[in-house]
Amino acid sequence: MHHNINQVRLNGYPQRRFIDSSDEYKNVLLVEGARQVGKTALIEHAIERSDKRSCSANLEKDTLLRALIDDCDSFEMFTRLLRDRLDFDPAAGSILFIDEAQESMALGRFVRFMKEDWSRATVILSGSTLRHLFRKEIRYPVGRVKSLVLGPFSFSEHLAAGGKTALAADVLDPDIRFDSHQHELLLGLFDAFLEVGGLPEVVLAGPEGHREVRAQILADYERDFIRLFGEDLLPIVKSCFRSVANFVGSPSKNASVIANPSSTLNERIGEVLGSHGYLPKRYMFDTGILRHIREAAVPSIRLMDTLTAGARSPLGGIIENQVAIELQRRGQPLCGWKKSSSGTEIDFVYQPGAGVVPVECKATLSVNLKHTRGLGDYMRIYALNFGMIISLAPQTELRLSDGGTIVNMPAYLAERLALELPR
Repeated sequence: MHHNINQVRLNGYPQRRFIDSSDEYKNVLLVEGARQVGKTALIEHAIERSDKRSCSANLEKDTLLRALIDDCDSFEMFTRLLRDRLDFDPAAGSILFIDEAQESMALGRFVRFMKEDWSRATVILSGSTLRHLFRKEIRYPVGRVKSLVLGPFSFSEHLAAGGKTALAADVLDPDIRFDSHQHELLLGLFDAFLEVGGLPEVVLAGPEGHREVRAQILADYERDFIRLFGEDLLPIVKSCFRSVANFVGSPSKNASVIANPSSTLNERIGEVLGSHGYLPKRYMFDTGILRHIREAAVPSIRLMDTLTAGARSPLGGIIENQVAIELQRRGQPLCGWKKSSSGTEIDFVYQPGAGVVPVECKATLSVNLKHTRGLGDYMRIYALNFGMIISLAPQTELRLSDGGTIVNMPAYLAERLALELPR
């Protein structure tokens, strides 16, 4: 039986503190994240626990309100509309929550005035594509908004939601080192986590409902892409999903999406996939969704039970995908490094504060110096003395011949990335 998922997540996110604050002229909170990561449920749960009066609307469902907002010529007209339709009084210290805010063409231009004119109000806007809230003709309200990107469950949240709260706390504690028995236990739990993924609806569905719920979520994403790019792009969208799932952790070329694409198709593929800082390397927003797509055609792979090299090779990409999710959770850009076209490479360049830490992901159950070649090259070229391997091996440290240190961190501790750095 799962504990209250929203309460688990509130422990790691600042919504409740933001909502309960009585500060005047608060920034507008923008909560963004992929569909089904639990944005709406989490915000509603935080609002329910507040003693403030609240008003809410969903602009994807309430199409009339969306049209009326888009017809507003001024902020004063917009304020009157919310008073009349939602009984919202900004002077009373109320909460205004607008979900799927990006559906409105005009709402973005009112955001700056929500902070400047509503001195006592708490405003939360959420959606899966909030970048569309501030369209080309609308300037982003710098200094007037607070942004929060909500991702899928982390491993510790997955443990806590399943009732393993003490173990979840240990996973986040950098002073705790696990013995061999605990390591085996955590690898098994992490394996199950990578299979299910971190989408709350999938977690709650239970083993019998996982695939059906994930299939529905994928169908919803296809509908979103149709709305953004048009129906003619749907075959490309599906091919892009399959390409990312099959080639995650490896350079993914447009030819892996559609064989011999024309220049026009290359452009359309780029629209769907977007761009990344590191070559054409791409990742999926949830590892469970990635495995759902990939393993529709091939047998499922397990961290410890899949032993043949050929079947095991995709595990590195799966681990890398989960590390990418953790980096994005910290607002990190996804970029890596390659020495030359045929030289050594590393998966991620992690930039905590003013520092730089090279990170390499491996599916190995034990590590040694042969796994450090790319990290060693990067550290020598850029005069660094610290690097990290994230693998399935127990925690350990490796010393390079030139004095550099590489820390191996088990993949189930990827949330400790910032905590395991030299102090």
